[in-house]
Amino acid sequence: MEYRRAVPADAPLLAALRLDMRRERETAPPPADMEAFANEVAAYFRAALADGSFAGIIAEEGGEAAGTGGICFHHHPPSYAVPNGRTACLLNMYTVPKFRGRGVASGILRKLREIAVEAGCCKMTLNASAAGKPLYVKFGFTEVANEMELVLIGRSGK
Repeated sequence: MEYRRAVPADAPLLAALRLDMRRERETAPPPADMEAFANEVAAYFRAALADGSFAGIIAEEGGEAAGTGGICFHHHPPSYAVPNGRTACLLNMYTVPKFRGRGVASGILRKLREIAVEAGCCKMTLNASAAGKPLYVKFGFTEVANEMELVLIGRSGK
């Protein structure tokens, strides 16, 4: 298995893999205009990879994508737990079904952890699926019970 850092030209591949992941995990109905949604996802990856606010890893075997994962970099006011204010949010972890059970996600997570450390991040956060939790626990992630969210924009983007 080969692991490489994603570049802006990988945006369509990253978008396709993210859509595959969303089809497996999402409980909400898909957007009415899936093509426009896919274009929006690709545009995000293209821009965020170019400006450095997102770093992605692509796992490949024989030129075929086996999985991906990424981190969004955040800079907040420093706290006691994060004295430099730099954190990395792990997301978009996905392994193509035929490659599951072969350590692909572990390899991707290892590379992303290295990138986060090199970027000076003090902490990594994530929203774990039930299937992914054992991997994250193995890497030392712990559950945090004080997370909350407020949806500000509806699914239509308004």
